[in-house]
Amino acid sequence: MIRLPANERIVVDGRLTVLGTQSCPVVLEASGLGDHEGIQFNASSSGRGSLVQNLTIEDAIYGITVYGSNPVLENLTVVNPDRVAVDLFSSAAPRITDLFVDQAGRDLGFQADWRYGLGLSVGAGSTPIVKRAVFSDILTRAVNIWGGSGGLIQGITIDNCTGSSWAMVAGIWVEDSQPLLTNISISSSDTGIVIRHIDDGGYTHAVVRHAHISDSMYRGVYVDKNNHTNYTNYETADFTNLTITGTGGPNAKTPNIGYAALEVNATGAWFDDTLIEDSTTVGVRLYFVDSTTTFRNLTVRNSGDPGQGPHEAGVAVRSAFFAPTFEGLEVSGSVGPGVHSTSGGAMQGSDWVLHNNTKQGIVVDRAAVVIDGLHAADNGYSAAHVLDARRIDFWNLTAENNGGSPTATTEEQAGLYYFESNNVESASGDVRCWNCTISGSAGQGILAVNSVDLWLEGIHLEDNNPTMPAFEVDNDDTMPGGASGRVQVTNAHVVAETPGQPAVKFHRAAVEVNGLTMAGNHSGLEWRGDNNGQFPSFLNNSVLSGTQCVLLEGHPSLNGHGNRISSACTGSITLTDSQVNWSGLIDDRAGAGSPTVLNLDGTSNLHLHQPVNVSANAAVLASGATLDVAWDLTVWVVNNNSNGIPGASVNVTFTSFEPSLTLPTNYDGILFLSD
Repeated sequence: MIRLPANERIVVDGRLTVLGTQSCPVVLEASGLGDHEGIQFNASSSGRGSLVQNLTIEDAIYGITVYGSNPVLENLTVVNPDRVAVDLFSSAAPRITDLFVDQAGRDLGFQADWRYGLGLSVGAGSTPIVKRAVFSDILTRAVNIWGGSGGLIQGITIDNCTGSSWAMVAGIWVEDSQPLLTNISISSSDTGIVIRHIDDGGYTHAVVRHAHISDSMYRGVYVDKNNHTNYTNYETADFTNLTITGTGGPNAKTPNIGYAALEVNATGAWFDDTLIEDSTTVGVRLYFVDSTTTFRNLTVRNSGDPGQGPHEAGVAVRSAFFAPTFEGLEVSGSVGPGVHSTSGGAMQGSDWVLHNNTKQGIVVDRAAVVIDGLHAADNGYSAAHVLDARRIDFWNLTAENNGGSPTATTEEQAGLYYFESNNVESASGDVRCWNCTISGSAGQGILAVNSVDLWLEGIHLEDNNPTMPAFEVDNDDTMPGGASGRVQVTNAHVVAETPGQPAVKFHRAAVEVNGLTMAGNHSGLEWRGDNNGQFPSFLNNSVLSGTQCVLLEGHPSLNGHGNRISSACTGSITLTDSQVNWSGLIDDRAGAGSPTVLNLDGTSNLHLHQPVNVSANAAVLASGATLDVAWDLTVWVVNNNSNGIPGASVNVTFTSFEPSLTLPTNYDGILFLSD
């Protein structure tokens, strides 16, 4: 046993050897009432072979302090030091094995600074090798790394790091340094791990492997930049095999006051194989991040803060530059949506699975999101809710059995719900769903409200709510609040068992349809075409069917080609106040002896170019309506030798509708008059 007077320390300028045993360690304690200052290794002791084995330090202000030296410390126990158990400065490089710090800073009264209650402090370029360390009941920080330091620290166990009001409390704190931390276990700390870049003259890059953080009060992991307005992000942290559980939960010091299980703020980080679960706040929270942040194989379960907007979600991103990457994301059991991207919270990624969340699978609110491979199933609200957003790309999306929550509005029961996305058509910033399959929705398969510049390509809808249209676009609001532009629909197949309801309903919408097929028991296509801006609409290469078949209303201009009336069309083609021009319309019903009825009111005009089996005689035309059937006409003007006459004047007159024409032939004496 060694006893030191108050405020005294052992200073080592050469070699120190302490050889206790596990059953009989050497004990260093105070000789009186005041605390001593432990052992100090100076730079002059570097390389001298100092060895400390089986030493217990009690009654200390500081346990061991090392300046620029490299002692070997094995089986070191420090009991409740006032300030720091092991303190490293000036490029110190000790090798530490089996360190145990039993409390720190618990008996020290009020201080005018924050630097007390620390376990292992690594600073000023120090690079220790630490193998196995236990820190229990630490006031401020169990491991505190700062000032361009590094080293290898592995096999760390930390519990109950909490209590200081002078500084951010963390199990592990890394500041402007580059350590390698492996095999970490942290429980019941205010925050598990904090990695912070402060000095732009330095560099921060912490590498963390195999960390398990549980029951943190505020955050499990926090990666940030001290200056949140400095947007020159780079990758300051690299995590592999990270698990965060119970943040803000019942086993935290104070439950339900957490900020996030994992937060990255105004910097970049890389995460491989991350699991977050049972957090009473948002699972992952990103703010002012960009493409320097990447998640691969992230799973978030049973997280979110009820009633806290975006932070109800498992993953929340706000104000991000394009764009953090998520490859292999699974979110389930959130109290709100699985993912919430808001206010410029850009995201990109692939292979997402969002399932069994209380609200939406994903909410995109005024942000840019690009996802290839999204599977959303059994979410209480829509699989995706896109609000007032630009450049939204969903590629290869599958949505199943969404919108079944009793608290979901009618709109939020839809498989995909677009609202004001976009509200004006432009050359960039399209909202797109490509190769998307939606089934089992409690509402419509797709519902778009006041949305234009929306591109829906390769859409398959099936087995959605039988009392609603499977596919609906409703741009009813007028300007200035309404949307102005067109919706693009390409290769859409709609299977609808909705008797008395249309399979597809467009209301006050300008739509360009290229390839629409419908199957099942439904009333067909219902389309009111008057729209803000009176944009023309198009219906091309589509198969028309249903008990009502087609109802067109208010179209200022609906053009199209290659459409077919199938034998499953048991109703009529009805036009109300519409101007329609179709080329190559085919009526399959005519072959069975019951041609489809064309029904036009007095303010409608239908121009058919080269129709096939379409019966004009069966048409029902109100007074003022016109049905104009046109064909291609080729005129060849020849002389007596059957040679074409170039430039010959050809006069063509019509008995109804079309104006007279006088046109010259070409160099071969031919004039082609189409339509």
